[in-house]
Amino acid sequence: MPVTKGAGNPDWTWDETLLALDLFYRHGTPLDKHHADIRALSDLLRAAEIYPKEGRKDNFRNPDGVALKTQNLQSAINPERRLSSSRTDRAIVSEFPLARKSDVAEIAALISRELFSHPQPEDVPDDEMFVEGQVITACHRRRDRRLRRRLLDKCVDNELICAVCDFRPPALSRDLRESFFEAHHLVPLALATGTTTTHVRDMALLCAGCHRFLHRLISSRKRWVGVPEARFTISGGMAVDSAEFAHLLTVA
Repeated sequence: MPVTKGAGNPDWTWDETLLALDLFYRHGTPLDKHHADIRALSDLLRAAEIYPKEGRKDNFRNPDGVALKTQNLQSAINPERRLSSSRTDRAIVSEFPLARKSDVAEIAALISRELFSHPQPEDVPDDEMFVEGQVITACHRRRDRRLRRRLLDKCVDNELICAVCDFRPPALSRDLRESFFEAHHLVPLALATGTTTTHVRDMALLCAGCHRFLHRLISSRKRWVGVPEARFTISGGMAVDSAEFAHLLTVA
């Protein structure tokens, strides 16, 4: 019976599995290990070093393993096949069914691009992980750091306010007041990462506590959460669903 872990190799990450799911959706069937797309994904995953090389076997993400992963994903989609699939396989096909094929393709393209640009993504704590996985989350954090300075430079003293909780720093020197704040994207990660240029107008200024809270909220709800919804949540509206929240924004 097929298994996804392999002979002593690390488990497939969310990002790796989503790349394999994109491959499955594009072709509509598991692929043979000799298929060019299987070999291309194998080459990408072996070069990316999502896992350090010292923790990998020689057969890490080889074409056999990548082809097998497409079979596992088919089993996750169709349990009647009675073949094995991992918890990650099942979680991803639940989050990204065939109806979201185009979303999978877009996110997979972004992950592939980031792996080429940054072969070893920085470590991201689980409580800061976004829906799209570690690679895009790490990219998001890198962009936030680069844009933070530009965003702060555009803010005069009375504009240093958290967009979620309205926190204003005490009367300290400018550099100490700035230290309370971080930058955050106003648009979903996949869209923000897909743009060639991110503008300051696409960013929100958040205090460090609200920025971490918003990351955790996205992780726990397994979908993108914007600043307005975060504001609503901390005001006591945690039980509201997304449809009700959208209605509230419409009538507000």
